[in-house]
Amino acid sequence: MKERVKVLRTRLQPHNYHSKRWATLTLAVIILGMMYFFRDEGFWLRAVSAASFILFFYAIDHWFDVRFKPIHYVFIVIIAIASLLLSPLYYIYPQYDKIQHFAQPILLCSIIYHMVSHIKIEMKWHLIFTFFIIIGILGLFEMAEYTLDKFLDWNLQGVYLRDITGLNKFEVVVEPIDDTMIDLFFGVAGTCLYGLAVFLYLRHSRRLVFRN
Repeated sequence: MKERVKVLRTRLQPHNYHSKRWATLTLAVIILGMMYFFRDEGFWLRAVSAASFILFFYAIDHWFDVRFKPIHYVFIVIIAIASLLLSPLYYIYPQYDKIQHFAQPILLCSIIYHMVSHIKIEMKWHLIFTFFIIIGILGLFEMAEYTLDKFLDWNLQGVYLRDITGLNKFEVVVEPIDDTMIDLFFGVAGTCLYGLAVFLYLRHSRRLVFRN
């Protein structure tokens, strides 16, 4: 009984967010500081969005005491840079969008799996919960794109090519409905790949433990 109490106490010890807070703030300031060198309204919007996204992730971590690992912050920074700061690449390289929809769900899976792993259930249910949460996120993302296209005419759905300095998109490469379904297929593929990799890794680790 005493051992259980000790384990619970160690688990309930307050987490130190001091280093995370300063690292996040420093990175956000660096991103915002880049606005001085790139005096372009489009870049300013992307920089503010990326910095806000990273700070929001830290706020979720702190407020809900999720205790994300440093690698999860690295993943969020990669997502923020690839999706927001480098967003003009979407209109230069059509395949860039598909790479994002395949790779980013893998990174998100690691974050979500860390969150659901605290639930005391079998490993297979952790993977199933992670899978459906990521699929839900992908669906909400596509719904948000559709809503913005419908009311603000941003043309987020579909693949277009345009000049990096231009504001008007041109040359439709993939129609919106086809682009949406392809994005979902790539997202599901990335999610399944992560689930399979974790399943094989954990099963192999358990076999090694039993052998020893």
